Amino acid sequence: MTSESTRQPPAARTNGKSGGERAQRNMAKLKAALSLIDRLSGGQQEIFLRKLIDDPEAVDHIASELSVLPAVEVLRKLAKTSNIMTSDPIKADYNYVGLPIEASQYPFFTGFEKLIIPKLGERAKGFSTLFHRLNACSNPLIIETGCLRVPGNWEGDGQSTFLFDWYAREKYGHVLTIDINPDSIDSARRACSSVTSTILNDSISALDMLSKILDRPASLLYFDSFDLDLENPMPSAIHHAMEMMAARRLIGSGTLICVDDFSLPNQKQGGKGLIVDQFLATVNAKVLYEGYQKIWEIMG
Repeated sequence: MTSESTRQPPAARTNGKSGGERAQRNMAKLKAALSLIDRLSGGQQEIFLRKLIDDPEAVDHIASELSVLPAVEVLRKLAKTSNIMTSDPIKADYNYVGLPIEASQYPFFTGFEKLIIPKLGERAKGFSTLFHRLNACSNPLIIETGCLRVPGNWEGDGQSTFLFDWYAREKYGHVLTIDINPDSIDSARRACSSVTSTILNDSISALDMLSKILDRPASLLYFDSFDLDLENPMPSAIHHAMEMMAARRLIGSGTLICVDDFSLPNQKQGGKGLIVDQFLATVNAKVLYEGYQKIWEIMG
């Protein structure tokens, strides 16, 4: 018979049992977390666990290290490319670029005047000139170098790819946008409809290829690919001049050429278009607008 002094009260027995169950649950959670780290790290669980134990405050840095490992890339690609079972046309995502859902119901110029112009800052007049002149073209072919990269960054980047896509849908046109950065291509692809085709390549090679296979001139060539260094604008200016040379077979009577980042505050005019400007001044090109962007029309 158990004495009164050694018998555990029911509450104590319950607490002991629940404590054991809690320990088991915690151990299960720990094993699951370690298994996840092992999966994400490609079998490097011990290395990353040691890093975390040595410096618990470095969790963000360790997470960044994990995010670029091959094992994570494989998992990401499997998740994004498996079970593709749709053939419906891709629709533009207005919300992705920071526009209200009702924007999709507006005709292009209504939406442009009401929603877009207030967001464009220094580019507002240039884009307005560009689209009103482009409106003379039927089924326009728009070729852009340097695509939309940060969704919703209207004043900073202009969101040109989305604007060209919206415009071309109404005009039964086509947009080809070229960028060497896969993250920018991903942004443009998410934002735009099936009217826009993205090309992941360096712009000069892609333009040279297009000039050999397309049987019509572009309605618009929009050059904005090589970022401008305000202290040393020449590399960007040379690159955009090379783009124009690569696209020479795509230039015909009526083709519009636009270079972004042309006239910047407290900088000499030219920017990305410094050499393009000098060349077009020697041929039959009419200046339509000069400001943050510069726009020319090739005359017949």
